[in-house]
This record gives sequence, C-alpha cells and structure tokens, in this order.
Amino acid sequence: MHRNRIVTIVHDNNKHNRSYIDLIKCHHDVELIDVKSLCAEKFKKSLLLIIQVDLTNPVILRALKDKMSTPERENVPVLFLLNEFSRREVVQANILGATDYIAYPCPDSNFIEIMEDLINRAVETSWSKLSKTQEAALKVSLKVVEDTFSNAASGLEIAQDDVKNSCDMIIEATSKDGLTDWMNAIRQHHNYTYRHSMMVCGYLTSFGMMLGLKNSDLQLMTVGGMMHDIGKSVTPLEILNKPAELTPEEWVIMRQHAAESGHILKRDDWDDMTIDMASHHHERLDGTGYPDGLKGAEISDLARMTAIADMFSGLVDKRSYKPSMSTEQAISIMLDSEGHLDIPLVKAFQAVVLSDDEKIFAFQK
Repeated sequence: MHRNRIVTIVHDNNKHNRSYIDLIKCHHDVELIDVKSLCAEKFKKSLLLIIQVDLTNPVILRALKDKMSTPERENVPVLFLLNEFSRREVVQANILGATDYIAYPCPDSNFIEIMEDLINRAVETSWSKLSKTQEAALKVSLKVVEDTFSNAASGLEIAQDDVKNSCDMIIEATSKDGLTDWMNAIRQHHNYTYRHSMMVCGYLTSFGMMLGLKNSDLQLMTVGGMMHDIGKSVTPLEILNKPAELTPEEWVIMRQHAAESGHILKRDDWDDMTIDMASHHHERLDGTGYPDGLKGAEISDLARMTAIADMFSGLVDKRSYKPSMSTEQAISIMLDSEGHLDIPLVKAFQAVVLSDDEKIFAFQK
C-alpha cells in the first residue's frame, strides 16, 4: 500500500511565485529539489510532482526529458506550473508528460482544486490494491462523508440511511479483510476533517468487533465514529484548516464543534447514543473536558471509546504543524492519561492498532 504523503516540487533558480507551498503544507509534507536531484527514488516517495521551471530553457528541457523517462515516473501525477501559459509552454509540458498544467500565480481555490483532483486520482489508483469489498466501502463511505459535511454546513438534513448503509459496508470490509490496508488508504485523503472522521470510524468498528458487540451495537458504534465531528462542518475554514497551531481565542471557537455536533444530530432526529458520542467525545474523566464538563460515571462507555479513537487518530495523523507519531508512541501517551481517558479501555484498544510485532513488544513490557 502506498503510504507516502510527500509532494515533491521541482524548481529552478528563477524567482517564481511560490506562495502555493504554504497551501500544500496544510495537508502534506513538501520537498523542494532542483532538476538535477530528480531521480527514481524521488518518484517513489511522491504522491504528486509539481514542476515550476523555465520551459523555454533548452538545458532544463533536456535534463527534464531524461528524468521524466524513468519507469517510476509513470505512477506519479505531474502538475506543471506555467509562467505565461503560452503555446510553447503548453507544448513542452505535454511533451514532458504533464498530467495537468496551470498558469501560476492563480487563485488559491483553483490551485487547490487541481492539486486535490490529481492527488485523489493517484490515491484511487492505489485503492485498486484493496480487496473489492474494501475498495467499494471506501469509495462509498468517503462520498457519504463529503455529502454529509456539505449538507450539514448548508443547514440541510443529513441522509441517515446513506450513512448507515455505508457503515454496514465498512463493517463487512473490516470483518473480511481487517483494518490495516483500509487505514493506509484513508490516510492518503487530502482533507484532514474527512480523513479523521473515517479513521475514527474505522478504529471504532474494529474496536467494537474485538469487544464482541452484536451487529446492531456495532453499527451504532461505526455510525457514531463517522458522525462524531459533524459539528466541524460549521467551524470557520480559516480555523479548521489553519496551517499552524491555534491561538487560545481560536481554540475557543474550535471547541464549539462538539456541542455543534450534538445540535446538528438532534435537529435531524438522530438516536440518543449517536448524539452522545458526537457531543461528548472530548469529555474527560476528571471533569476537565468539554462541552459539558462531565465527570466519571457521567460519561458513557461509547463516549469514552470515541474519545480514545479520536485522540489516537489525532496523534498518529500528520498535520502541517506537527509530525505523525508511531502507534507505540501514541498508545504510550494515552496510557499516561489516567484521569482523562478510561485506561482499561485504552489497554483494550491497543490490541486493535498494534501490529503483531508491536503487540508482542507491548505485552512483554
């Protein structure tokens, strides 16, 4: 499974406008290299290649032509940023094997749309390595998540049947083929909020299976994972997608998403347990959580499990302002969170997320 999230940018010494780099860093690692450094290994590491060079320079063109002819390049989408969008530039980009090209500078929204389309096409190619059941579940559920967040942001009703049907597909795929490849595929998605919702959903599905929940309860747990952050649909995007740590004032706004999740689900007449999972996954056993400052027995088991899956997903996923953690590092931090998390449940959860080798190491401690 392709696990890399690196966008490689090939540049020359010209003073091009490169403000797009900060946009990319919101979701991906970025590596800047010159034409001479482009090689097979760079192609293997890259989810997307962006080329911003002088396409009228014959020396650069010859060097790029040699580099772009390697077999490894065929699996990587290539976006050319053109300076003037002249006929000559377009022809050269096509000769060099451009997957797409765009005149730059351009509006941020245009750049992001093209970049995400190319990345998602590459990601969907990697999905072909999944089983048919996993691939179908992933495609359907991601579309449902996107539609759900879009409808919630617009004040429209969420289609509960669509959510529950997609969650049934997730349960079937996880039951047949496990969690690992599913998670590796989800981690390629460009949108952190969608990615996080799907990861929490997957972790809770596998957690419920490990605990031996009956089918109706397992569906409830899976649906709750998918919907737990629906309140982020009304969080301002400049806060939700900020490529840096939030200020204290911004955190006040961000924390409102838990209460908003409950409001949205109540408005659409969802069941009480799904509302509880969405509203209270940031509550902590010592009463320091939010939005209601629940304490101890006031926090349901489902909310406790959602809190564990939510924290774990946040720790192991990369953001522009922090690196990802290993599974073992994340579990270690969570096991040190006594008073916040339900530690017996954390110990049970580690069996879901540790590989066979890591399980042996963890249980020998």
